[in-house]
This record gives sequence, C-alpha cells and structure tokens, in this order.
Amino acid sequence: MFISTDKKISIHNVGQEMTRREVSTGHVFRYIPSSGEGYLYAHLDEYHSVYYSLKFPRNTPVSPAGMKDKDSTYPLNFTSTPIHSGRVENKVEIVGHFEFNVELDQTPRLATLGTINDAHTVVSLRDTVDDNGYPHLYLVLGRTHTGNSADDVLLIKLTKDISVSHSKWVAIQELPNSTMVAIRGLANVTVYDGGE
Repeated sequence: MFISTDKKISIHNVGQEMTRREVSTGHVFRYIPSSGEGYLYAHLDEYHSVYYSLKFPRNTPVSPAGMKDKDSTYPLNFTSTPIHSGRVENKVEIVGHFEFNVELDQTPRLATLGTINDAHTVVSLRDTVDDNGYPHLYLVLGRTHTGNSADDVLLIKLTKDISVSHSKWVAIQELPNSTMVAIRGLANVTVYDGGE
C-alpha cells in the first residue's frame, strides 16, 4: 500500500494567468504567449532556489484520459528554472493538474543511480520505508547542477509517511550517482484539464 502524495489543486486556478513564480505544485501550465513553443509543463517543486517541472511534447493530450493510455509515446523530461531567472516573471496559463502513475515490476533489480538515464524509472533506497514498513518510491529525474557535485542525481519522492504533513514534506532530493538503488518499475503522468 502506498500513501498518495497528491495535493489538492484549486479549481479556481484553472484558466488563470499568473507569473511562472506563482505556479504551485501539481499544476500544469503553458507559457503565454506561447510564441509557437506550445510545450506543457507540470510544476514539481522548488529545491535549492530552482523551480523544477516536467516538460511535455507539444502534442500532449490534456483530458481526463490524459497520457495514461499513451505513456510509451510521451517520454518524461524535467526542466529547471533558477528563481532569479527572468523567465519566472513570464506569464503562464494554468491548464490543469497532473498525477503520477506507477507500474511496479514483479522483481526489483539493483543498479547505481548513474546507470539510469531516463526520467521515468522508479526506485527505492536502502533503509527508507514508510510507517508501515513499505519502501518509499522515488522517480529518478536525472543529473542536477544544484548540489556540490555535477555527479549528483535528482529524485522526487512519490510516497510519504502517514504522519508527515504536506507542509513539512520535502519531495525533491539529490544523491551521488554511485548510490545503489532497487529499480522498482516505471512511472508516467496523467495530465488532466480542469481541477479536482
């Protein structure tokens, strides 16, 4: 059993325009004017003065069906925007929200983080379990520049302890690429138009 980390998304934000800096975790947005760019972004969180998001292709469907049925054709990529970048003052439109979908493998495989080169592999770490003894799950995003080493890998925690509140929960962390992990499965994202 995994405890959902979903945050409630305010329906009143859907369709609103705001600056990139004002987008909260869980929202899907598009820069305006899109100037032909047209990409969708799913805001993950802020970590070490950098905003992290998933970036989706121009033709990503935004509907109740979302990407759930087409996850193999839409690879996940993460982007980073420093909080001091001029880009955070650009206008965006909130188009919906997202959720992670995890498909667990029958048998976990051991590997080092440095051997994982995609943004859809789900791993667990040694000795990190929830209140019920189940392993915490992490989505490997990729290499990061925010730490002390260019060899660090960025992860986002997909599970949390029941006893931890959303306000105290830190989802993003980085670990050396030599860290041994158990590959647990794959994640994709469903993008929903509208709010909950």
